[in-house]
Amino acid sequence: TDRRNHSTSTNPDLRNQGSSSGAPPGSFEGVGSSSDMLELEHMIGYTGHYWETLIAHPRSPRVYFKAMGSVIAVCNLDDPHDQQFLRAHDMEVSAMSVSPTGSLIASGQVGTVHATGYGAPVIVWDVETRRDLFVLQGLTKAVRLLEFSPDERFLMGCGDDCLLYIWDMTTGEVVFGSKYDKPVVLFEWASIRQKSRRAEYEIIMSSPGGGPQDDVRHCELGYDPVRAQWMLHEKAVNMPSGGLSRTYYSAMLSGDNEFMLCGTSVGDMLVFNLVNSVYRASIPVCSNGVISLAVNPDNGDVFAGGGDGTLKKLTGRDMRWELHGETRLDGMIVSLSIMAGNTEMLAATDRGTQYRVMLDDLSSAVISTSHTAAITCVAFGSRPDIFATGDGAGCVKVWDLSDYATVVSVTEKKSAGVTCMAWIQNSTIVCGFGDSFVRCFDAATGDKLWEIPSAHKGPISSVAVHTDSRLAFVVTGGEDGGVRVWALKNRELMIQFVEHTKGIAQVCVDVKKPNLIHSISADCSFLTYDLIKEKRTVSHMIRSGAFLAATQRLDSEQEIITADGQGRMLFWDCDYPEPVQMLQDPARASMNCCQVSPSGRYLATCGDDHLVKVFDLVESGELITVGHGHSEYVKSLHWSGDEKQVVSVGEDSCVCIWNFYGIGGGVE
Repeated sequence: TDRRNHSTSTNPDLRNQGSSSGAPPGSFEGVGSSSDMLELEHMIGYTGHYWETLIAHPRSPRVYFKAMGSVIAVCNLDDPHDQQFLRAHDMEVSAMSVSPTGSLIASGQVGTVHATGYGAPVIVWDVETRRDLFVLQGLTKAVRLLEFSPDERFLMGCGDDCLLYIWDMTTGEVVFGSKYDKPVVLFEWASIRQKSRRAEYEIIMSSPGGGPQDDVRHCELGYDPVRAQWMLHEKAVNMPSGGLSRTYYSAMLSGDNEFMLCGTSVGDMLVFNLVNSVYRASIPVCSNGVISLAVNPDNGDVFAGGGDGTLKKLTGRDMRWELHGETRLDGMIVSLSIMAGNTEMLAATDRGTQYRVMLDDLSSAVISTSHTAAITCVAFGSRPDIFATGDGAGCVKVWDLSDYATVVSVTEKKSAGVTCMAWIQNSTIVCGFGDSFVRCFDAATGDKLWEIPSAHKGPISSVAVHTDSRLAFVVTGGEDGGVRVWALKNRELMIQFVEHTKGIAQVCVDVKKPNLIHSISADCSFLTYDLIKEKRTVSHMIRSGAFLAATQRLDSEQEIITADGQGRMLFWDCDYPEPVQMLQDPARASMNCCQVSPSGRYLATCGDDHLVKVFDLVESGELITVGHGHSEYVKSLHWSGDEKQVVSVGEDSCVCIWNFYGIGGGVE
């Protein structure tokens, strides 16, 4: 989807509509949908929190699936703009599996906190229609493993509640269920044998514990005509007499389907003969565990991804294996998946980086990078195609909207995370951190240009920048309730105001008079300071509802708009003690961020209801469109300078890029 060439109308004076009006509380009925004004163009995200959540389509050479928060994204390697979303989960996706033909995909989630019992449903999707076929209940806490049988007849699922279920994919019914002492960590379908009228399935599985379930077990799933039900018959695999203390991380069938290869916590690959149900060999591979395995079906080459970031290519069988290649990726390798055509594979790490890797020489190229912690802030500079984000792990990334690639990524370790940011033109980014430091980075190289240590007595909660021919300064607000102004040239403290009794939620420079500084706080007060007079000049306060965000109108009297935890947007004029207008979010959701669009006509908000909302400030003062992209609290958003896009970020570690068409616009 290309960026649209559309314009927005000018903004008349809102005071002509009356001094106090707002949308009444209620549902979203009648509100424009995200398909007419606010279109989710692209979503950036992959945390690597859960293993095997990046999977290539087994038959389409350019299609792959990945988990992003509670969403499954269907992506195209050749076109980053081509994304489709499978959305039905209400918590982060913790397990995925694609059927051998690629016609079905199963996804499981972390146990929901929105209902009693911490249920973790498994959803089976039809890949062609992008619709859910079954919602399979029974597991709780979190889904740990999902595996389709080779003939796609059955789906196995197991969770952190130690339960294991096998569902029939023709009806969605449970055909087998069992509870173990510990969660099942290894389950792999092997061969299928025809036995009388029904097939019999060979399975390898293991669940750690303090008893006989420590061992790998060779199982058979078959139909018992006497009991008229499917039964799982288990027997222990013959292990060395001295025993092997292992926790199993991954498993794959060898190319000839004669051996089961298992990656373990100690960094070796165990080889089991399926014909005789016997342990054969332990092959040292890496340190910190063999997290993921993949096998090339053409020649049987084995690719092992390690917890130390090494990716190794092994060839051989049974007890004889040789190393034929090695490379290193950025972080623990949590997913490996051979692509259709068997010349490339996908790899993903716990640092949010996804790769394309050539099977012959292990050369790699980065597909995309992502945040792995909750994203706390986002900001555009003067360019509409470049923006920056910061997360709770101290990582700052600069993005290019033309291809969604990371321009710069820099991480300040032991910084207690990025809390806020602001651009200085297009060249530098000023960031506030949880360790009370203010740091400035070059947007092109990521180099740290300067820093202000101990700018406040606690975390920095907000930062704003102003530069012109006469004034150039940085304003910071802290959890200590202080507002401080720093000279941009030498970073010396110019002046400070300590009048709030609680932490600062946001500071901003007046759009018309840059000598005025506005601050809002959790103490329910909104203050304005004059840098020339060096004192507070305006004070507003409400009885309840702590202020959480603020922005300023560009038309009318340039009122300050504050957003609070009760879903209210209050309009403040310096000449009036009470708000001159109020808009009410229909859902009354707590708002974490609000911003007036560059033209001044629209107001975008986000909050704890996971939604991005846009209000019309000029004509109706009502909610006009809602966008649903995030699966957790939306922490911040920002308009692009040309008003064609909105970028939002949230606790799901995802970046949502929205096309905005405005009133009278629409998807072409």
